[in-house]
Amino acid sequence: MAKALPRNADVAAQFELLADLLEIEGEPSFRVLAYRRAAQRMRETAGSVAQLALNGRAKNLSGIGKTIEEKIVQIVDDGEIHALAKRKATIPSDVVLFMRLPGLGPKTAARIWRELGVATLEDLKAAAEAQRLRSLAGLGAKTEERILKALAAEATAQPFRPLLGEGLPRVLAVVEALREHAGADLVSEAGSVRRRKETFRDLDIIATAADPAGLVDHFTRLAWVVEVAAKGDTKATVLSQEGFRFDLRVVPPESYGNLLQHFTGSKEHNVALREAAVRRGLSVSEYGVQDVESGDVFRTRSEEELYAHLGYEYIPPELRENAGELEAARRGELPALVEVGDLRGDLHAHSTWSDGRDSLEEMVLAAQARGYAYFAVCDHSHRLRDARLEAQWEAIDALNARLAPFRILRGIEVSIRADGSLDVADETLARCEWVMASLHASFDTSPTERVLAAMENPHVDCIGHLTARKINRRPPTEVSVERVIEAAVATGTFLEINSQPDRLDLRDVHARLAGEAGVPVVVNTDAHEVAALGWMEIGIGQARRAWLTKEQILNTRPWREIERSLER
Repeated sequence: MAKALPRNADVAAQFELLADLLEIEGEPSFRVLAYRRAAQRMRETAGSVAQLALNGRAKNLSGIGKTIEEKIVQIVDDGEIHALAKRKATIPSDVVLFMRLPGLGPKTAARIWRELGVATLEDLKAAAEAQRLRSLAGLGAKTEERILKALAAEATAQPFRPLLGEGLPRVLAVVEALREHAGADLVSEAGSVRRRKETFRDLDIIATAADPAGLVDHFTRLAWVVEVAAKGDTKATVLSQEGFRFDLRVVPPESYGNLLQHFTGSKEHNVALREAAVRRGLSVSEYGVQDVESGDVFRTRSEEELYAHLGYEYIPPELRENAGELEAARRGELPALVEVGDLRGDLHAHSTWSDGRDSLEEMVLAAQARGYAYFAVCDHSHRLRDARLEAQWEAIDALNARLAPFRILRGIEVSIRADGSLDVADETLARCEWVMASLHASFDTSPTERVLAAMENPHVDCIGHLTARKINRRPPTEVSVERVIEAAVATGTFLEINSQPDRLDLRDVHARLAGEAGVPVVVNTDAHEVAALGWMEIGIGQARRAWLTKEQILNTRPWREIERSLER
C-alpha cells in the first residue's frame, strides 16, 4: 500500500512552527517571513503540496523555492523538517506558546526561558505569581498581571476555529462544482459560513437533486477529497487537503427552503423564530411549518416564501443572529445591506514599496480590473523615508497619467507611537491624499489614549484595524471602542473594517455601533498582494453583519465626494 501523503494543513503547520522557533532564536526576519508566506500558500493550494514536491513542481508555486520544496520532501520521507526537529530538541515546546500572550514577543519569550529557566506555561504562571518576571529589564508588574489574565482566559478559551477567509473560497468552489453535476438542482452553502461569521467549524452544503445518491457519490470523488468520513444516500462528510471538513446534505426539493433556513442558523435566530411561531399556533421544523390546529404543513423551495409565510420580510443570512432582526423584519424595517458591487474603490493596500508581495503597477491594474474608480496605496511609513516617499509619488503620478480617469491616491499608513504621536511629520502628511493611522506595536500601552491622540491630528483620515487583533493568534487590545466612536464623530475621522481574514477588525458589533453613531465606515482589504484584493468579499460580509447600508460605507462614494469630506 502506498504511503499516505501529509495534508497541506499539516505541512504548513510545520513551516509555521519552524518560523516561530526561528523567531525565538533571533534569526533574520526575512527568513521567518519566507516560511510564514510559504505556509500560507500551502494552505491556499487545493492539490497536494506534498505530491507537487515529490514531482519537483512545488517550487512553481508563488513563495516556494527549491529549499522549501526540499523541506516538504523531508516531511514526506521522514515525517518532519530536519531543521524543525533540531530546534524542537533544544527549545521547549511551551516557549512558542509564550509568544501568543500579550506583550510577549519572540525576544521576550526567549529571555524568560533562557534567563529565568521558565520553560512551561505552568512555570510561567508560577513566575508571574511570584513576581519573578519583573526582575528582567523591561518587564514589570503590569506585564505579570496581563500574563496571568491571559493564561486564565486561555484555560476557558474556545477551541481553535479556521478563518472565514480560508473556508469561504473553498466552499463556494465546491458549491459551483456540485451545480455543474447533471443531476443537481439547487445547491447552496449553509451554516456559519453562509452567515459570514469570522470563523467556522465545518463547511455545510445543502442541495436538491434528481439523483441524490449520484450527487453524493460525485461529491465524495472530487479531486481534493483525501478522506471520506461518512457516506449515505443523501449525505456525506469528507475532509480536504487543507484539513477542512465538508458536510453535504441532499434534501427533498419541496423542503429545500425550509432545510436551508434551518441549517444556515444561527441557533439563537432559529429558536427565537420557532418561539414566535408557537405564539401564532405554528410549529416550525427543518421539514416544514405545521399549523397546529389544522395539521397542514407548509413546505417550500424558497427561503423568501418561508419567511413571508411566517410574517417576515426576507432576512439576509448575515443578520440571523437574534440581534433584533426578527422584530425589524416583522415591521418591514430591515436595512438594504451594502453589496460588494456598491464599492468604488479600496482605500488601504500595500505594494513592494513596503512589505507587499506585488508591485505598485500590479496592484493598481488588479484594482482597476475589479471595476474600481480609485485605489489608495498605503505603504508603511517606516519603509518610505525621505526620498523614497518622493520616488513612490513620482511612480504614482506616472501611473495616473497612463490610467486616467482611474485615480491612484498618494496614501500612507502611519504607526501610532507609544506616546500617541505619529511616525511621520505633519508637513509630509499634509501632502498625502489619504492617511491611515494604526497601532502596530506596544498594544498594551494606553491604546485608547493613543488612538484618540492620532484622531486629533487634522491629517489623519482613518484609523486602521482599531483593536489590532489577530484571530487565533493575538487578542484585541483593550481599546475603548465607544470613546473612539465618540471621537470619530467629533473629529470627522473614519473607521476601517479591515478585510484581512485574521483581522476583520472592526468586529461586527463595533461596526454596527459606528454606523448607528453616524460614523462612515471604510471597508478595505489591507491587501499585500493581488490575490488579497479578493478579501473585500468577507469585509463586506462583516459590514452586512453590522447592518450597514451602502450609504454608511465611505468607499461606495465617488472620490470627489470623499475628498470634500476630508476638508475639515
